[in-house]
Amino acid sequence: MNNKVPLTTEKAQESAHGVDSGMALFIVLVLVLVLTVVITQMVFVTQVEKRISQNRQGFTQLTYSLQAASRKVVQNVSEDLMEDLGLLEEEILDDEFDSDLDTSNPEEPGTGTPTGNSGGRAGVEAGSSQDEKEVDTRHDTWAYAIQDNINEVNVTGEVIDGESCIDLNHIFELVIEEEEESTADAADGIDLSNLGQAGAVIDQTINGVGDLDSELEEFVIPDQEVVDAAQEMMIRLIEAVVDYNQENGFEYAETPDATGAAESIVTFVYQRVSEESTRRIRSLDALLGVEDVSLELLEGPTDPIALAEAEDAAAANQDGFSSGMTGGMDLESLPGLGSLDFLEQSGYSLLDDMVEAPIAPIGLRHVLTANSSGKINLNTARPEVIISLLSSFEDFEEAKDIAWQIFQQGDTFKEESEEDADTFASEEEEEDAAQEFEHFTNINQLGQVNEEWSESTPGEDSILEMLKSDLESRVVFSSKYFTATLKGTKDNRTLSGRLVCARRDRHVIVLSWRELQR
Repeated sequence: MNNKVPLTTEKAQESAHGVDSGMALFIVLVLVLVLTVVITQMVFVTQVEKRISQNRQGFTQLTYSLQAASRKVVQNVSEDLMEDLGLLEEEILDDEFDSDLDTSNPEEPGTGTPTGNSGGRAGVEAGSSQDEKEVDTRHDTWAYAIQDNINEVNVTGEVIDGESCIDLNHIFELVIEEEEESTADAADGIDLSNLGQAGAVIDQTINGVGDLDSELEEFVIPDQEVVDAAQEMMIRLIEAVVDYNQENGFEYAETPDATGAAESIVTFVYQRVSEESTRRIRSLDALLGVEDVSLELLEGPTDPIALAEAEDAAAANQDGFSSGMTGGMDLESLPGLGSLDFLEQSGYSLLDDMVEAPIAPIGLRHVLTANSSGKINLNTARPEVIISLLSSFEDFEEAKDIAWQIFQQGDTFKEESEEDADTFASEEEEEDAAQEFEHFTNINQLGQVNEEWSESTPGEDSILEMLKSDLESRVVFSSKYFTATLKGTKDNRTLSGRLVCARRDRHVIVLSWRELQR
């Protein structure tokens, strides 16, 4: 019997074995490919989650740093008031606030809403009457540009008091001539002088507690004469802003049309105040939807020097170097706040008898507001705002010259008596004391700006008399509302925020806190 397997059978078996080996190898290759894809995907997801975690951690750090800077702003505003009233030596200010700046308001996301007796308040309990010693100037601590380093985050920003700007909610009130003296209700302390006036919106406050957004029950729509006067005021304001920027080399991509923009803004406000539900304008951002009001007009043209510095800082950041206006130096490390050395390092030019602030482009955001008492603080208002109020001076150049003289008075060194000079000298030996500047506490002091203003000719009012006619019923010398715009930067991350706070019966109440962009 022949046990040999036929040749054809052996070849078939070898062929089947080869197929099985090839299939196994193919399966192994597929498995390797699948595992490679899975591992690659896991590595990718891990890296993405790591980056997301880092971003979240970075923005959380930015948020906390901006909120810390905001608390410092509130503290500065409160301490300045206490200093004016002479209470700093008598009372101890509490550095801790009753509640954090919250960005989770259920009614308006991203806005804290501590009002009345609730959180967000700093200051000292006191009587309900306001002391006449309250004065705010642009050389108070709260008014200087913010340059700080908090938790390795470079924080910069500025604080603008509402009373240095024209309030959109009060533009019709500012052009109404007051015929009678203001009256007040002695029972509850609410100022009723604006009852029945066009565009009158006030905050009713009783003993520092009240509804900050309450509106008058009686409201009169402004007539055409008032609307026209408000439009002329806005034209002057916009012309002054454009003139300032162009005079200092800050060119617009497209030169704004002052008349068109003013007409659009006044029409917008008129339509808003005509409806009770929209009467209260809460943010200047609403102007971005107004015809003829561009982002460039609202924010101001680009500063080429600042842009180049920002690009250099960004390049330095990528190379691992720290950036910031103070080179990582916080305010505590700077010379005495308000001293001449401090002002020089902050960009002020030191002259023989005065200083000049750094020149930077401005927009409507620097001269308009949606949060103020409706009056204009003569000590903090920019010349452009003053120009818009000088309706008795039809010539723009004349109004501009007068407004700048008034403005520069606030940058002039205060003349000290011999006794004060000795005191100042002794204080300067102990520490780098703050420089004192001239400021206004009553309207008659305008005559000290220029002696010629008091001179008059037969049949014509003097410049001082015309100034008093234009300004006396519209100006104050202290401020109640403050808006801080902050920007935090770390590595390649940036976060901006805006704080609005108000003084209420010697408290500082946080009206809103919002993160603006990431």
